[in-house]
Amino acid sequence: MSDLIVNVDLGGILRTVSRKSEPDPAQIAMLAELFGANGVSIQFRRDKKYIREKDLFLLKGIIKSKFTIELPPHEDTIAKIMEIKPTSVIISADHADSDTPLSPIDFNNSPVDYSMYVNQLSAVGISTGFFIEPEIDEVKGVAKSGAPAVFINCAGYTNARSTDEAQHELDRIDKAAQFAGRQNLHIIAGRGIDYKNIQPLLELKLVDDFIVGNAICARAILLGMEHAVKEMKQLIDKV
Repeated sequence: MSDLIVNVDLGGILRTVSRKSEPDPAQIAMLAELFGANGVSIQFRRDKKYIREKDLFLLKGIIKSKFTIELPPHEDTIAKIMEIKPTSVIISADHADSDTPLSPIDFNNSPVDYSMYVNQLSAVGISTGFFIEPEIDEVKGVAKSGAPAVFINCAGYTNARSTDEAQHELDRIDKAAQFAGRQNLHIIAGRGIDYKNIQPLLELKLVDDFIVGNAICARAILLGMEHAVKEMKQLIDKV
């Protein structure tokens, strides 16, 4: 059975835009757990535009289940995360433009020795994964690094504009996830997953964790956090 990880970045984004102290990502995380989420995730960027260092400590103090932090591989962010000690870290690529989302690591065109980060984090008990495109060569890069987990980018599928395009992207995810499974990697899926498009991903029966953020937080605004989390959890648990 797959687990539901709720991303609470939207709370930080709304807080920044409104220039207020609310909504508090820590409060959203607490409610997500209370209503059935198996874990919480956030993105911690170098510019700290939405999720701040203070949030990391608050979240670490209240989260009782899995706490996952997605971040770029820079010395200052890695050092801070080693102090926080979340359950797991997902390494992604960032950009100079702070409005550009974190993007997948390209193992085929990177001179970085990512195994160094895996060793650093595992030394303090933190599990590591990498955010990648759904390609077998990228999964091979994750396995070579020694990381135990892979976070597959589902944006091609969730942003597809036609049935044929969606099926093509779903097939890519299927092949990459099957190969990751054969490498004994923990498989995470995310980016744009919502209440409608999650079903075909669930039917693959390959994903260990689904990271869902915007869809749940958006539905929570209309119907409340309890309804939003429980509805998504029921979809995941019934497969």
